[in-house]
Amino acid sequence: LLLSGVFAAQKAALYNVVKTGLSADEREKMFNQGWNISDQASAIETLDYLRLSGTRRYFPQVVEALKLKNKKAIQQYLADTFQNEGDIRGCWEQVQYAFGSIDSLMKEQIIKDEADFVRIGPDAWDAGRLVFMARLCREQDYITDEQMWQYIDAADEIAHRTLTCWEDFGKSYIIGYTLWGADSYSMGQTKKIFNKLVSDPKSPWTTFSFAKKA
Repeated sequence: LLLSGVFAAQKAALYNVVKTGLSADEREKMFNQGWNISDQASAIETLDYLRLSGTRRYFPQVVEALKLKNKKAIQQYLADTFQNEGDIRGCWEQVQYAFGSIDSLMKEQIIKDEADFVRIGPDAWDAGRLVFMARLCREQDYITDEQMWQYIDAADEIAHRTLTCWEDFGKSYIIGYTLWGADSYSMGQTKKIFNKLVSDPKSPWTTFSFAKKA
């Protein structure tokens, strides 16, 4: 549940219990305005998207693009890599966000350098949103308790595949947020939430280990 900490805090919601604490009206507003969720089918479609692909789906290609540097070389690489025009456009957008945000991420001390950006990656952005949206969909009775925990377990697998501590998890969330399209102001506000989660003695992130339990 704590994987949804940053996203929940952005929404002024709870993050250490299953219930989000959002009202029915607030849930409905989120579903309609940001997620296009209106029933069980659309809820599962969205949750499966976060579980199976999400923003992280293009990250290997973004990493290769960072090595190439040259715009024409990158565009040729993407054309050679993807058959679907939508994937080419989607990945190119993330490449542009990556090049445009690395300096800001270093300035905000989210990463030390480009290598740190690659090492940490964006997986937490999808994992955190998956946990929160699974909780929200359960509250709305779009999914069952069993389905909710299956999605939360999937998010746990995503998070622990590449990350080993809460600090890197929070940084990964911000990296994913920038690849999704967050501006510098939103990134700065999110960093404040992240800083509190990793430093406040009352934060569950400072109480519970990130290490995956056997």
